[in-house]
Amino acid sequence: MTSLRRDNRSFVSAAMFCASILLSPVATALDLLPDFFSKPEISKNIWKEQEQYVALSTQGKRGEAFPPNAHPATLEVEDIRDALQSLEVWSEGGFFRNEESHPVFASGQAEVLGRYVAEALLKAKSTEDIIFTVRGYGKLALDTLKEREWSSGRIFYADGKLNIIIGTYRLKKDRGIKNAEAAHGVIDNYADLYFDPGNRLKNTGKMEGRIVTTEGVSIPTAAEGGRSDWVAINVPIAAQAYREALIPEEQKKTTEKVKQESAKLTLERRQMREEMARLRQQIKELGSGEAGAQTKSLEERLATLQALRAKNLITDEEYQRRRDEILQDI
Repeated sequence: MTSLRRDNRSFVSAAMFCASILLSPVATALDLLPDFFSKPEISKNIWKEQEQYVALSTQGKRGEAFPPNAHPATLEVEDIRDALQSLEVWSEGGFFRNEESHPVFASGQAEVLGRYVAEALLKAKSTEDIIFTVRGYGKLALDTLKEREWSSGRIFYADGKLNIIIGTYRLKKDRGIKNAEAAHGVIDNYADLYFDPGNRLKNTGKMEGRIVTTEGVSIPTAAEGGRSDWVAINVPIAAQAYREALIPEEQKKTTEKVKQESAKLTLERRQMREEMARLRQQIKELGSGEAGAQTKSLEERLATLQALRAKNLITDEEYQRRRDEILQDI
């Protein structure tokens, strides 16, 4: 029975995919075929859960040559997670942050990628990239219904930055195909979807808008010229900027005030240590008898002694004794 159900799913999926090809314009159909039937070359799976995965793969197709990556590399899981959460897409591709911007990765996706990309970077060779597919849930209607969507792409570390190329962005399964499959008892079958691993040579992401260049996020030289799918991330800087952006403004002011007061206190302590060192030297000179008399007038020595007493650096008894010693020199 299980075998028949699996065969039924495969048949329906194949039939629906072929139908979508036949019903598409000729150019679109021809474009779909190479992508759907070409699979990325995976050299090692780091993590896999159903259709989701993080894996090591070649930098490109056979015959394509690219500069070596700086692999293996060590980055903190939390830094990768927060740096990825800092990425935003502007739907209009504008220059100012507005209500049209939204995160590239949901928090759950960033959590998964942070954990397994960090592991993959430790195991990757200089000739390998990291490819991934992660699932999310997009709003369907009135924020109450959601449907599955997928993002996929390619990640590698080079020139001190984590490069990410988006291949598939928020891909959803065609609702008509889903309904047709459901009519034949096929539920949650995503074998017919193609998750593009991203490409260094051309933009395949089909993103509506572009990834924002913010603090720690830039466009690499190789991606200049209009590509909206490729950014390079200075991970520690981007992660720190993301964390600071989460802090309420009032708390930032309080934190800044505490920092300023702490810096002021540190300066005062240093000045106090210097003053105490100077006064200790003066005490030493006061007790040296003739040497003290040679370097200071009696008035200066008495004034210094009074200053020491005023600052509670000597006791009343010591003050009186030192004063008597000075007066004996008259």
